[in-house]
This record gives sequence, structure tokens and C-alpha cells, in this order.
Amino acid sequence: MRFSAKLIAFTAACASAAVFASNGLASPPAHVRFPLSITEKSQEYSDACGFDIYLSTNGIVDATVHTNPDGSILEQDMFPGLTITVSSAHGSFDHVFGPMTFRYPDGVYVGAPALITSVGVRGDAPGIPPDAGRVVMPGLVIDVVPDVGPITIPTGPPVSQTGHFEDHATILAAICAALA
Repeated sequence: MRFSAKLIAFTAACASAAVFASNGLASPPAHVRFPLSITEKSQEYSDACGFDIYLSTNGIVDATVHTNPDGSILEQDMFPGLTITVSSAHGSFDHVFGPMTFRYPDGVYVGAPALITSVGVRGDAPGIPPDAGRVVMPGLVIDVVPDVGPITIPTGPPVSQTGHFEDHATILAAICAALA
């Protein structure tokens, strides 16, 4: 995968923030759409390349949260026009970020399990084809911010994956070469 788990978790948390703030159990679906602009240093990419690399996310977040009478929750996040810029002092490149769903079968609480599904094109480092397809990963709610919502991170390798995906070493090499 060409994106940091931390950036995904933060982007998804921002998407769900306004929705969960107004969404109670067994309520109708809640929806929010807002601009998002964040930047963070990628420690993983910086360590691999030997120089500072930053990830910037800019675009629109469109999130819908469905709650069921049994307490399970489905969050659907779309990112129309959202791009992730990977940059260093030597250059940059952009890639897109596809839609994601988060299923919380037991509801939302710290330690709650989640199932994260990402579809579409992700990543596009120069010199290699983008990852494209469907990835399903286990997740975990690591925090629930009052009046905001869950902070959910991937916790392991994909449980299913279909499409085209480069291996991690190839991705790191392409990123370092493009930004050197």
C-alpha cells in the first residue's frame, strides 16, 4: 500500500468526525461533506529514503454513517477530487485516494473491531503502476473522541485483496527514486 496507515486513520477520523457528532444509535443515516487539508511527515518513507518526505492530503471528504438497531455501524467515506501529494525538498508527485468503508459490527468503543474496505486506485509513484482493486483489512478503534467519533487504524495484513498491488519494497524504491 502506498499510503500511511496514520494518514488513512486521520483522514477517516476527520470524515467521521462531524457525522458521529450528530449521529445517535438507531437514527437515520447522517451525512457530511467538507474540505480537508492536512500534512504530515512520513517517518517510514523518510527513514527508507534517508531524507524528509511529507504526505499532504487536499480535497473533499464526503461521509455517511448508518447505524443499525443492533448497534452495528457502517461508515462510508468518499473522497471526490482528493489527492495525496508525496513530497521532499527535491520534488513531488500526486496520487488519488479511493473510497473506503468501515464496518463496526459491535458498535464503536475503544478496542472495538472494525473491517476496513478500500476500493479503486490508490497510489501512483512514478515508474510503477498504481495499486488498483479492492482491499479488506482488519481494524481497531484506538480512540473515540467525544462529539467527534472513532479513530480507527488498520491492524494487520489484508484478509482479502483483488486487483493489482506492488510489493512494499518496490513501492519504497519508486518513492525514493522519484523524490531524490
